[in-house]
Amino acid sequence: MGLGFRDKRVYNTTKMIKCGEVKIEELAKIKELESLKAELLKLDGVGEKVADCVMLFSNLRRLDAFPVDVWVRRVMNELYIKSDDEKKLNNDYIRKIAEEKYENLAGIAQQYLFYWRREKGA
Repeated sequence: MGLGFRDKRVYNTTKMIKCGEVKIEELAKIKELESLKAELLKLDGVGEKVADCVMLFSNLRRLDAFPVDVWVRRVMNELYIKSDDEKKLNNDYIRKIAEEKYENLAGIAQQYLFYWRREKGA
């Protein structure tokens, strides 16, 4: 299928779902963002950013999820944090700032911030 090194992760995730280790149909019922993220992080190959992206962009529709990548890290530092070395910023700290600034629409703000920063360039 052309999945390359990810093939094992897709296989393992499929097994986890099939055996009921993670109940996909139950995810939408989880109200607390961190609890939902914890469930997604159980899936093989899913890290913080992917879990945040799944929560934001899937039918889970969690507009309070705030995926952090290099571009979001840059823009959050530029606009709010002002650290001399943005690479040292903790993602949880960045998400905390986003939650304070954008509340339950942090994910929507993330998309605008991401686009604006990418268009602006390095």
